[in-house]
Amino acid sequence: MSLQIRNLSKSFSVRTLFRNVTFAVNPGERVALVGNNGSGKSTLMRIIRGGESADDGGITRPRESRVGYLSQEIFLAEDPEWGEAGVDATLWSLAAQAFSGLLQIRDEIAAVEEKIAAGDVSIAVHDRHHSLLTRFERAGGYTWQARMIRILKGLGFPEARFHDPLKTFSGGWQMRAYFARLLLSEPDYLLLDEPTNYLDISSIAFLEEYLATYPGGILMVSHDRYFLDKLATSVVALMPEGARVWRGNYTDFLEAREQWAREAAAAQDRQDRERRRVQNFVERFRYKASKASQVQSRIKQLEKLERIDQARTAPKLDFDFPPCQESGELVAKAEKIGRRYGEHVVLDGLDFTIRRGDRLAIIGENGAGKTTLMRILAGQDTAHQGRVEWGYKVRFGYFAQDEEISFEKDETIWDRMMRDAPFDMVPQLRSLLGVFLFSGDDIEKPVKVLSGGEKSRLGLARLMLRPCNLLMLDEPTNHLDISSREALLEALDAFPGTLIIVSHDRFFLDCLATRILAIRDGKAFLYEGNYSQYLWALSHRIEEETVADSPANGAPDAGGDRRNDARDAWKERKRQSNQRQRWERELREVEETIGALEARQRDLEAQLAEPPAGISRDGLADLSRQHGDVGTEIGKRMERWEELQKLMEEAPQNDGAGA
Repeated sequence: MSLQIRNLSKSFSVRTLFRNVTFAVNPGERVALVGNNGSGKSTLMRIIRGGESADDGGITRPRESRVGYLSQEIFLAEDPEWGEAGVDATLWSLAAQAFSGLLQIRDEIAAVEEKIAAGDVSIAVHDRHHSLLTRFERAGGYTWQARMIRILKGLGFPEARFHDPLKTFSGGWQMRAYFARLLLSEPDYLLLDEPTNYLDISSIAFLEEYLATYPGGILMVSHDRYFLDKLATSVVALMPEGARVWRGNYTDFLEAREQWAREAAAAQDRQDRERRRVQNFVERFRYKASKASQVQSRIKQLEKLERIDQARTAPKLDFDFPPCQESGELVAKAEKIGRRYGEHVVLDGLDFTIRRGDRLAIIGENGAGKTTLMRILAGQDTAHQGRVEWGYKVRFGYFAQDEEISFEKDETIWDRMMRDAPFDMVPQLRSLLGVFLFSGDDIEKPVKVLSGGEKSRLGLARLMLRPCNLLMLDEPTNHLDISSREALLEALDAFPGTLIIVSHDRFFLDCLATRILAIRDGKAFLYEGNYSQYLWALSHRIEEETVADSPANGAPDAGGDRRNDARDAWKERKRQSNQRQRWERELREVEETIGALEARQRDLEAQLAEPPAGISRDGLADLSRQHGDVGTEIGKRMERWEELQKLMEEAPQNDGAGA
C-alpha cells in the first residue's frame, strides 16, 4: 500500500499556499516535490509527517509503516533521541541510535548467554537463545557496523572522527550526522527537504547512488537539478494555478510544462477568436428586429464561455550585472598561498593565475579550504602566507557563503542596502530592490526574519551597487529556488568579466565553468574545461598537467552525458527565450505602426468624405493615392503581424526552468 495524499489544502490568513493537492508515494518510488519559494513545499512535508495540520484533505499510509523526515534545519538539542544521548554523545553513538532495537536484541542475547554459562541448560533457555539469534541475523545484526561505516564515510565523515563528541562538529556536519541516522533507520517513507544543502559534491554523488536503490518510498524537495533528474521517477509541482503530477524526471516535467503552456495559449487564442466573432455579430445586428432572437442566442453563448486562463507565473528574478570598464589581461596571480589554523594546515603553497574572461570554479570536499581561499582573494583573511598580485583596473564584487548572516541586530533590508550603497546609487535603491522581488513595505522587514532565499537575493542585490569586472561568488545558489538559480545563471552567462565560483550545484558549474581549480590535501590542481570534463579526467586518471593538452570535449562518462544533455537543454531554452523576446518586441513595434497607419487612414478618409475648401482635382487625386498607399502598407504590416503570431504560437513557452 502507498502513502496517499488526498485533496490537501492549506492557507495562512488570506493567502492560499496550495489547494486540493492529491498524489501517492509508492514503495520504491521517488517523487520530486517542486515549486517556487513560498509555494508550500516544506509546509506540505510537515503536514504529511504530522507536524502541522491541513485545512482540508487527508493522508493515508499503511499501518505500522514508519516515516522519516529530514527538515531544512536540524536542531539536535530539540530532538528527543539526541536529548537522551546527552551533549557528550559521539558521532558513532548518535548514528547507532538507528539500531536501538537491534542492539536491544544483542543485549538480550548476552543476558541469555550468561545464563547458559552459569549452567542453565533448560530447553526454554536454548529455544530463547535460538530465537534471539535468528531475529538478530534477520535484522542485520552482523552487518550493522559495516552499514554505519559505509553511510558515515559516504556522507564525508573521516573514520578518524567517528568517535569524536558531536558537539565538536559544526552545525552543517551535525546535520549530516542526523541524516546518517535517518538513512540507517531505513523508514518505509523518506521525506527529504533539501537533502543536498549541507553536502559537498562527492557526498551528493554518494547520496544519489544510495537513494537510487532505496526500497522505500521517497518524497524529496531539492533545488539541485541534476539530483532531481537522476533520482525522480515522478514530479508533483505546486504551481499558482494548482498542483500538477507528471511521471518522469525534472527535465521531462519541464518539457511537459512547456507543452501545457502551448496548449493553454492555443486554447485561449481559439476562444478569444470565437469570442470576438460572436461579439462582432452582436454589435452588428443588435438593433435589427429581424435578428433579435439570434442576437440573444449569441449573448447567452458569450455568457456560457468559461474563460481559459493562462498558467500564472510567480514573480521571478530578471537582472543583468551593471557594465564595468574592462580589466587588464592579468586579473590575479597567486603565489605560495598558505593558511593554517594552529597545527591544522588548510592550504599549502597554492600557485595559480587568473586571466581576463576566465570562469574558474573552485571545488573540493567540505573543509578542503574553498571558502578560506575565497576569503583570502577577497581580502577578508589577511593571516595567510604568500601573496596575491592584482591586475590593472580590477574591480571585484564578493558574495560570501555567510552572506545570510551579514547584518546587524534589527537592521532592515533598506538599512542593509544603505550601509553599502554609494551616494549616487541611493535614488535607485527602491528600483533595484524591486528587481530582486523586494517591493513596497518589504524593504522595512528586519533582515533577521527573512528566509534563506530572501537573504541570498539581498546579497545579490548588494553586488549590483558597484560595477565590477570580477565576481567572486561563494555558494551563491544556496537557498535559491530553481527559477532564481536560472535567473542568476543567465545573468552570469551574460556577464562579460571574470568569474570565480564556489558551488556544489553541478548544473551551475557545468553551464559556467571553463576551468576547474580542485583543492585536495591543501594543494591546488588546475583542469581546463567544465565540471563534466573534470570528472572525465579524474575517471581516466589524467593529471592536471596533461588535461590542458587534451581535447576540451573529451569523452565524458554516462553521468557526463546526462549533465551535458541538461546543460544543452538549458542553453536551447535560453536561445528560444531570446528569440521569443525578439519576436515580442517586433510584434509591439508592428502593432504600434499599424495603429499609426490606421489613424492616418481615418484622417485621409475624413478628408476624402469632406474635402477641404478650395482643394483642386489633383489634390483630391493625391489624397486618394495616399489612402491607397496607406491601405497597402497596413496590409503588409498585418501579414507580418500574423507571421509573428504564428511563430509565437508554435514556439515553446519558455517561462523559466524552475517550477
